[in-house]
Amino acid sequence: MIPKSNPTGSSVFHSGLVSLFSFLFLTFSLGWIGSFVEKDFVLNFLSSQGMTATQFIGATSLRRLSYIGSLITLLAVLIPSLAFLFVGYRKPETENDQSEIVNPKPQIENKFILLIIILGIVLILAPEFVYLRDQFGYRINTVFKFYYQAWMLLSLAAAFGVSVLLVNLRGLKNITFRILIGSVIFSGLLYPSLSLLTKTNDFKPVEGFTLDDFDRIVRENPDEAAAIEFLRTVPNGVIAEAVGDGYSGYARISTHTGLQTVLGWPGHESQWRGTFAPQGSRREDISKLYATARWEEAQIIIQKYNIRYIYIGILERASRSVSEEKFQVHLKPIFQQGETVIYEVP
Repeated sequence: MIPKSNPTGSSVFHSGLVSLFSFLFLTFSLGWIGSFVEKDFVLNFLSSQGMTATQFIGATSLRRLSYIGSLITLLAVLIPSLAFLFVGYRKPETENDQSEIVNPKPQIENKFILLIIILGIVLILAPEFVYLRDQFGYRINTVFKFYYQAWMLLSLAAAFGVSVLLVNLRGLKNITFRILIGSVIFSGLLYPSLSLLTKTNDFKPVEGFTLDDFDRIVRENPDEAAAIEFLRTVPNGVIAEAVGDGYSGYARISTHTGLQTVLGWPGHESQWRGTFAPQGSRREDISKLYATARWEEAQIIIQKYNIRYIYIGILERASRSVSEEKFQVHLKPIFQQGETVIYEVP
């Protein structure tokens, strides 16, 4: 006979303990495995910290305890979610057995939400122990990518939870919850509502509504805008333009024309490829192409990268010294307007 009691709370508690110890075991296991798989990296890292492995584990554990709030919060959600997802289930032994079913299975939609919650929390916890090793040497990019997905998943789960509570709560609890969740949603909508007015100048932008950045170029640099429109009509070919750091105006000609350039933003190129090695001497070569007064040196670079068009605009003139005479003597300008000129290599 199944006793007339529901040990769900006990099951959750035991599952929680198992999950917690499994989590701690995973933490040390990853470190232990890493000490063999990436021995040199681990030793160099410990050396840079001035600690032995034992000292490092002790120091990191104390640091974790000093900032334990977020971990406790995540585990407080993760552990019950795991427990309810894998909760035990037994059917009554006989048809006459009227005792309560022990740990009834959650409905399929509830299981799906539990999986979303678990995945969201795992995405937050994962960068605490593993990350994609890139040229930065720390976990910022892994956190950046994982957390975005985590917030979307947890937002979906939260929306489902709110709907469940709105349907099932009764009386004063329902009223209180509606007031509380309404206040939260209202507060959350304050910033986007007010920022829309601020960012759009009360929906009266000075330059009008547009998603086309080329309109900005037309306003700020009409000579360059005319050059870009001209390059959109020429045959494909590699174009030389100024090379500089990311989040700037560099690589703007290849961006707006679709023509291949020798090098765009070096920092981003190295991030995607994991190293600066594929770039070789491209940045230095382009600088030399513009700066050198000797046509022979420029010609070697042109042939090396199969350059067909050489662009000289305000950015090229402002960011480096340009010795333009060699181009004027040996190449034909196919476009010229104001301070902007384009040379074509025959």
